Amino acid sequence: MIFRRRARGSRSDGTSLFALTQAYITLDVKLGARFTGNAALCVKEAAGVFNFAVDDARGFLDASNDISHRVERDKYGYIWFILSADMLEGAVAALDAIADTFIEYGFREQILASVFAFNAEKRRGRFYLIYSHRSNRFYPFAPLSSAGGVRDVESELLIYSLVKDELALEHDKAKWYPIWGIPF
Repeated sequence: MIFRRRARGSRSDGTSLFALTQAYITLDVKLGARFTGNAALCVKEAAGVFNFAVDDARGFLDASNDISHRVERDKYGYIWFILSADMLEGAVAALDAIADTFIEYGFREQILASVFAFNAEKRRGRFYLIYSHRSNRFYPFAPLSSAGGVRDVESELLIYSLVKDELALEHDKAKWYPIWGIPF
Protein backbone atom coordinates (compact mmCIF):
# COMPACT_ATOMS: atom_id res chain seq x y z
CA MET A 1 0.00 0.00 0.00
CA ILE A 2 1.30 3.44 -0.86
CA PHE A 3 0.52 6.38 1.39
CA ARG A 4 1.22 9.78 -0.01
CA ARG A 5 1.07 13.23 1.47
CA ARG A 6 -0.16 16.12 -0.55
CA ALA A 7 1.84 19.29 -0.60
CA ARG A 8 -1.04 21.77 -0.35
CA GLY A 9 -2.76 22.90 2.82
CA SER A 10 -2.08 22.29 6.48
CA ARG A 11 -2.35 18.86 7.94
CA SER A 12 -3.30 17.20 11.18
CA ASP A 13 -0.96 16.25 13.97
CA GLY A 14 -0.40 12.71 12.72
CA THR A 15 2.28 12.18 15.37
CA SER A 16 -0.40 11.85 18.05
CA LEU A 17 -2.44 9.44 15.96
CA PHE A 18 0.55 7.22 15.13
CA ALA A 19 1.39 6.88 18.84
CA LEU A 20 -1.49 4.41 19.02
CA THR A 21 0.67 1.74 17.39
CA GLN A 22 3.03 1.83 20.40
CA ALA A 23 0.26 2.04 23.01
CA TYR A 24 -1.31 -1.03 21.44
CA ILE A 25 1.54 -3.14 22.83
CA THR A 26 0.64 -2.05 26.37
CA LEU A 27 -3.05 -2.72 25.78
CA ASP A 28 -2.20 -6.18 24.49
CA VAL A 29 0.03 -7.07 27.45
CA LYS A 30 -2.11 -5.55 30.23
CA LEU A 31 -5.63 -6.24 28.93
CA GLY A 32 -5.19 -8.93 26.33
CA ALA A 33 -6.62 -6.34 23.92
CA ARG A 34 -6.70 -7.18 20.25
CA PHE A 35 -7.37 -4.80 17.40
CA THR A 36 -10.58 -6.06 15.79
CA GLY A 37 -9.42 -5.04 12.34
CA ASN A 38 -12.04 -2.28 12.23
CA ALA A 39 -11.47 1.44 12.31
CA ALA A 40 -13.24 4.47 10.88
CA LEU A 41 -13.07 8.17 10.19
CA CYS A 42 -16.27 10.05 10.92
CA VAL A 43 -16.84 13.31 8.99
CA LYS A 44 -19.80 15.71 9.05
CA GLU A 45 -21.23 16.13 5.57
CA ALA A 46 -20.90 19.61 4.04
CA ALA A 47 -21.64 21.50 0.83
CA GLY A 48 -19.32 22.83 -1.86
CA VAL A 49 -16.27 20.82 -2.86
CA PHE A 50 -16.89 18.38 -0.01
CA ASN A 51 -17.91 15.67 -2.49
CA PHE A 52 -14.52 16.04 -4.22
CA ALA A 53 -12.83 15.30 -0.88
CA VAL A 54 -15.06 12.25 -0.43
CA ASP A 55 -14.21 11.07 -3.95
CA ASP A 56 -10.47 11.54 -3.34
CA ALA A 57 -10.68 9.61 -0.06
CA ARG A 58 -12.58 6.80 -1.78
CA GLY A 59 -10.05 6.76 -4.62
CA PHE A 60 -7.22 6.47 -2.15
CA LEU A 61 -8.89 3.54 -0.40
CA ASP A 62 -9.83 1.88 -3.69
CA ALA A 63 -6.13 1.86 -4.64
CA SER A 64 -5.19 -0.06 -1.49
CA ASN A 65 -4.70 -3.80 -1.70
CA ASP A 66 -4.32 -4.21 2.07
CA ILE A 67 -7.45 -2.49 3.34
CA SER A 68 -11.06 -3.09 2.47
CA HIS A 69 -13.56 -0.35 3.11
CA ARG A 70 -17.10 0.85 2.89
CA VAL A 71 -18.65 4.28 3.22
CA GLU A 72 -21.88 4.82 5.16
CA ARG A 73 -23.98 7.85 6.01
CA ASP A 74 -25.69 7.85 9.39
CA LYS A 75 -28.94 9.47 10.48
CA TYR A 76 -27.06 12.45 11.95
CA GLY A 77 -25.48 13.52 8.66
CA TYR A 78 -22.06 11.99 9.28
CA ILE A 79 -20.14 10.01 6.71
CA TRP A 80 -18.23 7.02 8.03
CA PHE A 81 -15.19 5.70 6.16
CA ILE A 82 -15.10 2.21 7.68
CA LEU A 83 -11.90 0.23 7.20
CA SER A 84 -11.08 -3.42 7.65
CA ALA A 85 -7.36 -4.05 8.02
CA ASP A 86 -5.24 -6.88 9.36
CA MET A 87 -2.75 -4.56 11.01
CA LEU A 88 -3.44 -1.58 13.26
CA GLU A 89 -0.53 0.28 11.66
CA GLY A 90 -2.19 0.15 8.24
CA ALA A 91 -5.50 1.40 9.61
CA VAL A 92 -3.78 4.29 11.43
CA ALA A 93 -1.85 5.33 8.32
CA ALA A 94 -4.93 5.11 6.09
CA LEU A 95 -7.12 7.14 8.46
CA ASP A 96 -4.39 9.76 8.81
CA ALA A 97 -4.18 10.06 5.01
CA ILE A 98 -7.97 10.32 4.65
CA ALA A 99 -8.13 12.98 7.36
CA ASP A 100 -5.38 14.90 5.55
CA THR A 101 -7.49 14.83 2.40
CA PHE A 102 -10.38 16.55 4.16
CA ILE A 103 -8.06 19.03 5.83
CA GLU A 104 -6.45 19.91 2.51
CA TYR A 105 -9.87 20.63 1.03
CA GLY A 106 -10.58 22.98 3.97
CA PHE A 107 -12.84 20.67 5.98
CA ARG A 108 -10.82 20.31 9.19
CA GLU A 109 -13.79 21.33 11.30
CA GLN A 110 -15.98 18.66 9.67
CA ILE A 111 -13.84 15.79 11.00
CA LEU A 112 -15.38 14.38 14.16
CA ALA A 113 -13.04 11.54 15.02
CA SER A 114 -11.07 8.46 14.12
CA VAL A 115 -12.37 5.38 15.91
CA PHE A 116 -10.45 2.14 16.57
CA ALA A 117 -12.15 -0.99 17.90
CA PHE A 118 -10.54 -3.47 20.30
CA ASN A 119 -11.64 -6.61 22.12
CA ALA A 120 -10.17 -7.13 25.60
CA GLU A 121 -9.90 -10.67 26.89
CA LYS A 122 -9.20 -9.59 30.48
CA ARG A 123 -12.11 -7.12 30.70
CA ARG A 124 -15.69 -6.97 29.51
CA GLY A 125 -14.98 -7.15 25.80
CA ARG A 126 -15.29 -4.42 23.16
CA PHE A 127 -13.92 -0.94 23.68
CA TYR A 128 -12.91 1.89 21.39
CA LEU A 129 -10.11 4.40 21.36
CA ILE A 130 -11.45 7.59 19.86
CA TYR A 131 -9.10 10.19 18.42
CA SER A 132 -10.49 13.72 18.31
CA HIS A 133 -8.95 15.51 15.35
CA ARG A 134 -9.96 18.85 16.88
CA SER A 135 -7.94 18.38 20.06
CA ASN A 136 -5.40 15.84 18.70
CA ARG A 137 -6.13 13.66 21.72
CA PHE A 138 -7.44 10.17 22.38
CA TYR A 139 -10.00 8.99 24.89
CA PRO A 140 -11.45 5.56 25.67
CA PHE A 141 -15.07 4.63 25.10
CA ALA A 142 -16.44 1.36 26.51
CA PRO A 143 -20.17 0.96 25.92
CA LEU A 144 -21.84 -1.76 27.98
CA SER A 145 -24.32 -2.45 25.20
CA SER A 146 -24.66 -1.57 21.55
CA ALA A 147 -28.12 -0.15 22.28
CA GLY A 148 -26.48 2.89 23.84
CA GLY A 149 -26.79 4.90 26.97
CA VAL A 150 -24.64 2.95 29.43
CA ARG A 151 -20.87 3.18 29.59
CA ASP A 152 -18.36 1.02 31.43
CA VAL A 153 -16.65 3.90 33.21
CA GLU A 154 -14.44 1.55 35.23
CA SER A 155 -12.98 0.07 32.04
CA GLU A 156 -12.56 3.52 30.47
CA LEU A 157 -10.57 4.70 33.50
CA LEU A 158 -8.46 1.54 33.46
CA ILE A 159 -7.63 1.98 29.77
CA TYR A 160 -6.82 5.64 30.41
CA SER A 161 -4.45 4.72 33.25
CA LEU A 162 -2.66 2.09 31.16
CA VAL A 163 -1.83 4.33 28.19
CA LYS A 164 -1.65 7.79 29.78
CA ASP A 165 2.15 7.91 29.38
CA GLU A 166 2.06 6.70 25.76
CA LEU A 167 -0.77 8.62 24.12
CA ALA A 168 -1.86 12.23 24.01
CA LEU A 169 -5.03 11.72 26.05
CA GLU A 170 -7.92 14.03 26.77
CA HIS A 171 -7.56 14.75 30.49
CA ASP A 172 -10.97 16.39 30.87
CA LYS A 173 -13.34 13.44 31.29
CA ALA A 174 -16.27 15.72 30.39
CA LYS A 175 -14.86 15.76 26.84
CA TRP A 176 -14.97 11.96 26.52
CA TYR A 177 -17.96 12.17 24.21
CA PRO A 178 -19.64 8.83 23.61
CA ILE A 179 -20.29 7.95 20.00
CA TRP A 180 -23.30 5.70 20.12
CA GLY A 181 -24.15 3.59 17.11
CA ILE A 182 -20.64 3.10 15.78
CA PRO A 183 -21.35 1.16 12.56
CA PHE A 184 -18.87 -1.67 13.08
